[in-house]
Amino acid sequence: MRVALALLFLLTGATSASAADPLEKQFFDYFTQRCEAAMEAEWKAAKLDPANPEAQEVMSKYCTCTSQAVVSFLSAEEIIAFATNPEQEPAAGKMRPHFVDCQQRARRKAEQG
Repeated sequence: MRVALALLFLLTGATSASAADPLEKQFFDYFTQRCEAAMEAEWKAAKLDPANPEAQEVMSKYCTCTSQAVVSFLSAEEIIAFATNPEQEPAAGKMRPHFVDCQQRARRKAEQG
């Protein structure tokens, strides 16, 4: 019951999640949106243009990769805990190697142009 209630609160913040969408897609969309918003904010703070098509492609590659890792390797309870605090163990430790891999893939994509 606590998981269902926490899940309801988590997903009400996702702008494109529909109750008809499978739970995995709702989680994926939620994490992708949060990742892209965070990356855009970081790039703007560094005076970089997040609207640049090449930057958009790298951001999309990284965020879809990390979001897919979250829904593939964490249980629903771990996903909720990770959404609340991405540094909390054990989810953070499980995700770290996947996120590093996603970062390397995004960098390769950027280098290829």
